[in-house]
Amino acid sequence: MRKNVCVIGAGPSGLVAVKELLDENHTVTCFDRSTELGGVFRSGIGPDEMGAYDSTMLTISNYMMTFSSFPPQHDERRYWSAAEYRQYLTDFAKKFGVDSTIRYRTDVSSVSKNDSGGYTVEVAPVDDPAARTAHQFDAVVVSTGTHRIPNYVDLPGQDDFTGEIVHSAYYRNAERFRGKRILCVGIGETAADVVNEVAQVATSCTLSVRRYQPVVARYPGSRSFTNDTYTSYVLNSVPLPAATALQRVGAQLGKRYGKTAITRAVADWNSKNKHFFNHFYTKNEAFIHRVVDGTLAVNASGIERLGKDYVLFKDGHREPIDTIVLNTGYVEDFSLVQDVRIDDVRRMYKHMIHPDLGTGIVFIGWARPGTGGVPACSEMQSRYFALLCSGKLQLPDRIRLLGHIERQAAYENEVFFGNPELRTLVHYPRYMIDFAKVLGCSPWRPEVFLNPRLAFHLWWGSQVPPVFRLFGPHSDPDTARTTILSLPTGFSAAQMLLASAFIGGSRVLTAVGLMKRDPAY
Repeated sequence: MRKNVCVIGAGPSGLVAVKELLDENHTVTCFDRSTELGGVFRSGIGPDEMGAYDSTMLTISNYMMTFSSFPPQHDERRYWSAAEYRQYLTDFAKKFGVDSTIRYRTDVSSVSKNDSGGYTVEVAPVDDPAARTAHQFDAVVVSTGTHRIPNYVDLPGQDDFTGEIVHSAYYRNAERFRGKRILCVGIGETAADVVNEVAQVATSCTLSVRRYQPVVARYPGSRSFTNDTYTSYVLNSVPLPAATALQRVGAQLGKRYGKTAITRAVADWNSKNKHFFNHFYTKNEAFIHRVVDGTLAVNASGIERLGKDYVLFKDGHREPIDTIVLNTGYVEDFSLVQDVRIDDVRRMYKHMIHPDLGTGIVFIGWARPGTGGVPACSEMQSRYFALLCSGKLQLPDRIRLLGHIERQAAYENEVFFGNPELRTLVHYPRYMIDFAKVLGCSPWRPEVFLNPRLAFHLWWGSQVPPVFRLFGPHSDPDTARTTILSLPTGFSAAQMLLASAFIGGSRVLTAVGLMKRDPAY
């Protein structure tokens, strides 16, 4: 079965969708409104466009941010800049012939079902919106991304505030905030950098947060291993209640015995969140440096109201301010699709397939892992969709599909109750392992144990995307094995022994009912 498929968006998710469809010999046309590929990582972003800021560094390592079919070549495990990642995407597109499918400077206005059973995609040149044309496709991939529409929250009394309110979606550098009194609202991975940079040039900088969002240092414990080195199968086998208890103890010890002021400050921050593993992790401790050096004040009491030139917090503290920076994320908008209303991505199978749309229109890029990278999740979605289009896999019937959606949404709601507003959030290991079973690319097969070194790295090493290219459709076992074995596990022998004992003990407590079981995915 060969289909004519439209892919909307040439960011990382759109690019990998095109590649996987081409692997299955489908015909693909990709529309993107920009002049180059890369999505938010593209260069030459205008002041009124959303994209990477000048100093952007990825918050997961190059080996977790890349695709399983094209791992980094002869590069140490580190954090790439936006420019380096953009070059990677360009190389990826050229290697797999993705670039020839992209029609740039083309805006998609609507997607609707047509009378012949296919889909009509209306497009127009960005420079001539009136020159609309309609194209017919057998299926459509929407991969426009989650970072398109800034979420401007309403702050109490903001009509009285006479200063400037800006959103970090348009942040490029801190120069415009030099010498001003700044209030930053919200903390996430981008915000960690924005707040860090603003605090260094502002006259004063205050960070307002609703909760102490978990923070993971880029290099935990000041070691040489990136934080995602520890996203291993073995650590993710620890029951959540046991992991939570251990984290609380570790945070208290870190506050007192951390080797550096930053380490102690990160531990102090995390000690104020009793449910560390039930949130999205801010994998960037940059702003903590400013807390330590005193250029950043943090207030977690909440904003009572704004005045003409000040903010009043609920704890009674009043702070004069000139400018407010909103680090409040983005809102989802699926109005492009005419035939269905989508209010919650967790009401879609694997965050990609709506039960009323089936495989006709799918959404790739709305699975955001607490650890791990969006590109890896998008790649699994793309592999699945390409095989569905070819007829090599079949979507479960509607009753079973709805059952899967309900169960997986219930899991995500329970596990990530700390961030109920982040509907895209998924548990990377559970999501990927379950998807691997669906695709037939699970690494855990008897033949793996014929190579004890590989089995060791699969168990103790991080779950980098090539793990899912050892077997299954379009596998590349040689490249996958070489990549997996080239990466250190990050654990000493003593740590492995202690971790094994802890996991064994917690599993026993779970089995006898003395510890709550994790929800089923």
